[in-house]
Amino acid sequence: MARIGIDFGTTNTVVVSSDRGRYPVVPHLADTAIGQVVREVFPSLLAFEHATGRMLYGLEAERALARPGAETRYGAIRSVKRLLRDYTGGGRLGFEIRPDGFDTAEVLTGFARALRASILGSGLWGEDEPLEAVITWPANANGAQRYVTRTCFRAAGFDVVATLNEPAAAAIEFADRMAHGNRTAARRLHASVVVFDFGGGTFDASLLKIDGSEFTVVDSAGVEDLGGDDLDAVLGRMFLRRMRVEENALSPLQRDLLRQHARQQKESIAAGTVRTLTLIPSDIGLDGPPCTVPVASYFKELERVLTPAVETVWSLVNGPAATAAGIRPDSLDALYLVGGSSKLPLVVELLVRRFPGLRTVMTDKPFTATAMGAAIHSAEAITMHDILSRHFGVLRLADHGRREYFAPIFNAGVRLPARGTPPVESEIHYTPRHNIGHLRYFECAAVDATGRPTVGVRPWSDVLFPYDPAIPVERKIDPGEIEAREDLAESPVSEVYSCDSDGVISVRVSRQRDGQSRAYEIFRT
Repeated sequence: MARIGIDFGTTNTVVVSSDRGRYPVVPHLADTAIGQVVREVFPSLLAFEHATGRMLYGLEAERALARPGAETRYGAIRSVKRLLRDYTGGGRLGFEIRPDGFDTAEVLTGFARALRASILGSGLWGEDEPLEAVITWPANANGAQRYVTRTCFRAAGFDVVATLNEPAAAAIEFADRMAHGNRTAARRLHASVVVFDFGGGTFDASLLKIDGSEFTVVDSAGVEDLGGDDLDAVLGRMFLRRMRVEENALSPLQRDLLRQHARQQKESIAAGTVRTLTLIPSDIGLDGPPCTVPVASYFKELERVLTPAVETVWSLVNGPAATAAGIRPDSLDALYLVGGSSKLPLVVELLVRRFPGLRTVMTDKPFTATAMGAAIHSAEAITMHDILSRHFGVLRLADHGRREYFAPIFNAGVRLPARGTPPVESEIHYTPRHNIGHLRYFECAAVDATGRPTVGVRPWSDVLFPYDPAIPVERKIDPGEIEAREDLAESPVSEVYSCDSDGVISVRVSRQRDGQSRAYEIFRT
């Protein structure tokens, strides 16, 4: 039985294995023109071959897109993980390369299968070795992301034994780092740390208390639509302005090449010696002389983009959850930076400026810290106490149906149950005023003063449940059948909501008169 940690990243996916107290990165074997090479990452990349309809994943997709003529033969789907933020069940993606797009769950399952095959192809285990995996996802991931990721990795053959928020997984690696890899010493460590996790497509931060093998998430937050991809987009637009080219004038391939080039130029800054970023227009299929962007000018534009991330950390360490846990900014042991985008010098500069005196630690494993933390969790007796990072509720009717209001069911900050323990439950009873209930569920990152969802609103699939005992609970219902009914006073209804250790929520709606009920897992109606 192989035990592994998987960091399903926006740009690359990293797998770390557990091997008798050691945690090596799982290698991936790639065939190239110069022979077989070993890669420590599996590209989170998909390529669609137009002529055959075949979908390629990971290293195979990367090789295909590098071949001559690839621009007409293939279409590319990058940053699939980031696209999951807008998944609402049955969603499709890749419309820019095929008019009807691709089924999201089908594509993600195909990617996970290719990843599994590459893991087993490393030669570390037998071809039929079961893979016990701890999978990570963003701390601010909505229920859709959690549900579809867990479901697809299981469908691909992984035994998903646990899931972790990415900053929480990095905190486990931080404890191992502080103990210099000595697990006995790590079990005696007591610290409070805020993890700044800035990857290719996501930014999340978590405040944690570490008490030996007990890790408690005090608070988590994130900034939607912020990741390394956005930093690449800023540089790409700066290049286009200097060339006097409108972005909408580029073909999909040219936009893709521009994004890749911007990413490469951005990553070159980490060495600390680059002062000017350059684009040769012919490299992306345009005419004209080379154009340049000073790093100082780039950083000036990035400061505005990065400020919300810095302020998110400030709100965590100065927020009510931190105060309730007895944590003050001056009592924190470290601010721990992980994720490939955190290597940008400007990120450290802004954090040091905002948190003077706080020990800032840059991981020496920006691309593998999260997967390593997940691998340690897979092998060690570590308990993670996590929280629900988003509000979950339902739209209900008030004033005899004249207005709607958002009724929270689980608020952000609710403590998730430990794995293997009963779910957190919330129960609601009422007397219906319609023959059929139309339950519209939403998640959000924040609510306003009136309780309405505001930031990061994501819908569930609607649930249609027959309150009228004359309608079978399993029958497919059309919203047009809903009508007001005042004769159902003797037919009370209950809704029981369950939130599991992964933060995935299900509901069972029951009619009390005849005892009939139906359960709905997120996005399953």
